[in-house]
Parts: sequence; C-alpha cells; structure tokens
Amino acid sequence: MDKWLSHPTAIKIISIVIALLLWAVVHFDPESTPAAVTSNTDKKIIEAAQIIPTGLDEAKYSLVQMEPTVVRIMVEGRRSKLLTAKDEDYIITADLTGLGEGEHVVPLTYTMPSGVNLLEISQRTIKVDIEEIQTKSFDLGLKTSGTPSSGYIVGTPSLVGKETAPSVKVTLPKDEMEYVGSVSATVSVEGAKSTVEDKKASVVVYDTEGKVMEHAITDPKIVDVEVPVTPPIKMVPLQISYTGSLPEGLSIASIKPEIDKVAVYADQKTLDALEVYNGVTIDLGAVEQSGTVKAKVTKLDGIVMVEPAEINVEVNVVSWEALTLTRAIQLTNVGEGLFAEISKPQTGEASLTIHGAPDVLSAISDKDLQLTADLQGLKAGTHTIKLSTTVPRFVTVTNEEAALTATVIIGEKSDPVTADPETSGGTTKPDPTPTPEPSATPDEEESTPSPGSGNDGGNDGNGATNAGGEPSSGSSANANG
Repeated sequence: MDKWLSHPTAIKIISIVIALLLWAVVHFDPESTPAAVTSNTDKKIIEAAQIIPTGLDEAKYSLVQMEPTVVRIMVEGRRSKLLTAKDEDYIITADLTGLGEGEHVVPLTYTMPSGVNLLEISQRTIKVDIEEIQTKSFDLGLKTSGTPSSGYIVGTPSLVGKETAPSVKVTLPKDEMEYVGSVSATVSVEGAKSTVEDKKASVVVYDTEGKVMEHAITDPKIVDVEVPVTPPIKMVPLQISYTGSLPEGLSIASIKPEIDKVAVYADQKTLDALEVYNGVTIDLGAVEQSGTVKAKVTKLDGIVMVEPAEINVEVNVVSWEALTLTRAIQLTNVGEGLFAEISKPQTGEASLTIHGAPDVLSAISDKDLQLTADLQGLKAGTHTIKLSTTVPRFVTVTNEEAALTATVIIGEKSDPVTADPETSGGTTKPDPTPTPEPSATPDEEESTPSPGSGNDGGNDGNGATNAGGEPSSGSSANANG
C-alpha cells in the first residue's frame, strides 16, 4: 500500500479527486437542497381579506347585502414573497354572473400572488341579497352653506348658463326609491365678497329624514353652480334729471318712467344716506314728439351696482300755451334787528308770464307759483333785488329780466318808516316783535332764478324730478312753453 501511495501516478489521481471535492464544496447551492427550501418557507395569516363581488348586471340589479364581506385566510410561500405582497394582492371573489333578484349562496374563488399558496380560508361560500333597481327623475335643488363677508347678501343660486336646474336621474333599488326625500347640490359662500362663479358641486340624494343615501347613483354627478353675492341692497325712489331744450313751441305735459324705484347696491352707510337716486338724465333736445325714450341708469360714486341698468320713459309732448299771473313778492332772510319794505313796485306784486302745457298751467295754484326777494346778508339801505321764482316742473318764466326786480328799503327796527305805508307794498314795518320769515318753499315746487332762465330741463339744463312726478326740493325742472 505504501508503495502504491508513493507512486507518482497515484499521487496525481488523489490530487485530482481532492481538487474536485473542493470545487464541489465551493460551488454547492444551498437553496437547491431540501433542507434549504424548508428553512426559507413561511406562513402568513390575513384576518380580513376583502371579498369582491363580480359579474352582477348593474343595469338591472343592485347588491343590497353580502354576508360576510371579508374572510380570514392562511397562506404559505417563500419569505421574500410574503414580505413583498400586499393585502390587496390576495384576491377573493364572488361571481354573481347570471344571478337575478333574491337571496343566493355563492362560492368564493381566489387568486394568490405568485409563489404563494392558500392553506386555509374561513369559509368557502357567502350569502348575497340582490334587488332590482329603478331609475327615476327628481328636481335638482341648489343650496348654499356658510356665511358671506359681513354685510353681504347671498342671492339665488343657479346653474351656469341655465335659467333653471334640470331634473336629475336617480338610480336605486326599487324598495328604497320611495324613501328619496330630495336631490340637491350645495355650494359654500363662506367669506365671499363677490359672486361665486363656476363652482363645481356634487349632486347628493337625501332620504325623507335628511340623511345621505350613499349608494344612490345620480346622473349628472356634478353640476356647475353660480351664486350671486352682493353688498347690501336698498330700493330707492328714482329721480330723473333733464338737459337740453325742447323745440320752440313745445312743452312737456308729463314724463312717466316705467318704474319708480331702482335697486341700489352699496355699503350700508351709503345706503342709509341715500334718499333718492338721481342717476337718469334725459336729453330733451333729442325729443321731438311724444313717445318712449330709453334712458341709462348711471352708477353713481360709491355705488357698487344699480338695477336695472336701463329704463323706458314715456314722454308726452304738446304745444305750449302762455299764461300771465300776478303774485305778491315775499321777502326772506331779513337780518336780525332789521325790517324791510318794498318801495318798487309799490303794490308789492309782480306779473309773471309763463309757458307750459295747457293741463299743467290750468293746475297751477298760489303755492305753485311764488316770487321771492332774498335779503340774505344785506344791511340797512336801499337795494335792488333780482327776484327768484318758484314754478311747477315743465313750466318756463318768459318775463324780461328787468321786469323781475324789486327795490327794497332795509332799516333798523328803531328807525322811523321811510316809505309811505299807504303807497308802498310788501313792507316789513318796525315792530318790537321779530318779523316772521315766509314759509319754506314746498317740496313739490322748484325754485328758478330770474326770468327767461328756463328751457325744458331747468336751469343750466340740470332740472330734476322724481319718478313719481314730484320735483326734488330746490331743483329747477322747467320746460319751454
């Protein structure tokens, strides 16, 4: 034996065998051995694997109940597979294909991730309750939620580009359809300071108790809603102003706007101070005959919005007539401690020639036509005063300017009378008692400076009258006669 082992050929053979053994040890794959496979396999329990119903004809039926909805499963596989697989990768299904209305017992099927096997499942079948569905149309209600910015007002919501909301198709099991209470879409206006535009809102179905019917299907599901959000609003009487003059020989018998009030939007402080809205001006120079005139309603300073933006005004034009009336001259604003008397004209009266529509002239009363001498700031002495006239709207005074003046003597109340009381008119005589001032010009009358100042539209073409036919206090709205 020793001789064999010492033989060179034997030594070479032994060396080759040892080399092969070493190579086999180095390149051996431990996973290929049964022992290695066992050591890398693990189990996993999923307590609530979701059951997915499939195959139901949802155009005709609805799955109203499924018991149970989850199952417990135990799976086995390589540890690496179990660690990387998600719960939703373990698919448990119930095939409802071909099933109709009623209760059914359905077997479960499963699909596991690659390299994973199902060992146990808590149950192999489930119970399902299937009902026939119905589709019915309901009116869509639009609602708002939240509170706009302080002082702002929420208007009526509407669908974008549509005057009325369409009906909505609601699909439900037929046994639940009778419990539908309302269908609506809600838009938030929380903190809004302007109109909420193109707001997308989900259509929601509520039952008769106001609870959301979650599984109801609607068509459409979403709508575009617009909600007006405006500052405070106030209805204000409309006052019409005039500019320009009617053609020679014509006078206005009446002007009647189609509305007498406008909706004004502004902050509350501005609205509180607003009594009339003088935002409409009619150019009488463009009026040649009776008819309807379109007039824009101008947005004044401090006003956010006014509605309507344009109105129709009915203008009645007739041939003028002339009328001459005599009125006593009233003295106003006599200084404290002073008296005043009219020395010229001696009668204390003056005649006025006026032009206007026949019906307007025939209705003139004493209070409608007045002559006034304003003594504001005048001291003792003799003064020539230009008289002011108060005339109804659409009436023009045509006297020469010199014919509407008065000479007034002002003196101290302790002074003797300087004019013959029997021949002077309009005298304010010395008297221990203060001289009472004439009553204020009535609200329905309009004050006009000296003669010949009037064309239709009043002084400087800026007369005004309210929509109800009453002139504004202190304004001058005369019309050529």
